[in-house]
Amino acid sequence: MVGADLGAFVTAAFLAFAVTFASNLSPAIRAFDNLTTLGADWHGWGTLLVLVGLLGYFGGRGHYTTRVPSWTQLGDVVIATLVALSCDTFLSIAIYDQPVQIEGLLRWVLFAPSLLLLRMSARAALQLSGLWTLNTLIVADANERESARDALTSDPALGYHVIGTVSPRDAASLPDIELLQLVAARGANFVVASVGGGDLQAEHAVLGALRRTGLPLAIVPAVRGLPVVGFHQHYFLGHDIVMLLSRSNLSRPFSRLLKSVFDLTAAGLLVVLFAPLLFGLAMLVRADGGPAFYRHRRIGAGGRVFDCIKFRSMVVDADQVLRRLLASDPKAAAEWASAQKLRQDPRITPIGRFLRRSSLDELPQLFNVLRGEMSLVGPRPIVTSEIARYAEDIEYYYAAKPGLTGLWQVSGRNDTSYDRRVRLDVWYVRNWTLWHDVAILFKTVPAVFQRRGAH
Repeated sequence: MVGADLGAFVTAAFLAFAVTFASNLSPAIRAFDNLTTLGADWHGWGTLLVLVGLLGYFGGRGHYTTRVPSWTQLGDVVIATLVALSCDTFLSIAIYDQPVQIEGLLRWVLFAPSLLLLRMSARAALQLSGLWTLNTLIVADANERESARDALTSDPALGYHVIGTVSPRDAASLPDIELLQLVAARGANFVVASVGGGDLQAEHAVLGALRRTGLPLAIVPAVRGLPVVGFHQHYFLGHDIVMLLSRSNLSRPFSRLLKSVFDLTAAGLLVVLFAPLLFGLAMLVRADGGPAFYRHRRIGAGGRVFDCIKFRSMVVDADQVLRRLLASDPKAAAEWASAQKLRQDPRITPIGRFLRRSSLDELPQLFNVLRGEMSLVGPRPIVTSEIARYAEDIEYYYAAKPGLTGLWQVSGRNDTSYDRRVRLDVWYVRNWTLWHDVAILFKTVPAVFQRRGAH
């Protein structure tokens, strides 16, 4: 991975040099002359110092020693690259008394995508050679095993391969040597232990036994129902306890203001960018004589009702068509009662089917964002009849504005069960960060083009 990151820097530097060379020959020649003068006057030493600091930061964040999830890794890379660009620019101006060069800016702009691509290639090569897969044994009670398994295997790039599970009670009953033999027999080279959700005495005993075996060990504390983002760890000198401080980001006024500013700015830019597309689609929808837009009553933040704007994708008398269908077709009635959606919906027009499959029917919701009724990213907007499905978790839904897209959409959309949708909405609100919004927006693009779960 270190080699991949160094290769990314060399690739980015070469591409930046090539672009500069192609756009203006003379500066490129001077830059090449500087690169060939590896003496005390070479201004590249500052850039190398920044690169060393960057690699050190990645090392400190565990990028070279642990399996860092993709979203966390992407955030680290973007932030660190922006800091590196700032530091390199400062050194050029303040230390070397040189103007900012386009080549230097391009080098860091191209570094992040080059790094991500080369890391992906490195992982693929390691996977093919069998060196990336980490055979993992889960030590957890029955009620925690599936949660741990789902989390470990949710990101294939991490390389976790769960080869089995064992309860803390069974593992704690074995002598150390037999426990080591058990792990070896399962073919595991990594152990994940879930603690805090079952027999505390058995968990304490098995953790001590696993530590004595010297096996690589990770601990997953049971924090169900709490925010998992932004935990701050504190330990106390001479005491074997760790205190984890946690707070929901969206409960902070500054976080809510930051999210609103981001929504309004981005939505305004998108409306201007997509204005020709919005106009063209409106004309196509109106071709059957009906209105271009459809307003549906949805539940917003704080339980307030608002009109959610979409391109009309159904026939004008859609409500009557639905009532007749549900009254005459028990299977359709059961499907509607379960998911509030129909896979084969006779109400949808031909242009509406295209709009839904491409998710372009939701584009007018940008105006809901500008009106402060919705957010670019948030929980799925629901109707009054769906409130009961959220049960006590409805308080999380009320704590945020519904989103044009969300974690539910990039996780399968209609292929996701309703209970899973609710859990995703709750997780998003509890663990909101601006970076999550940015990452979900970027993940929405391939989800839409792949039409994953769209009907």
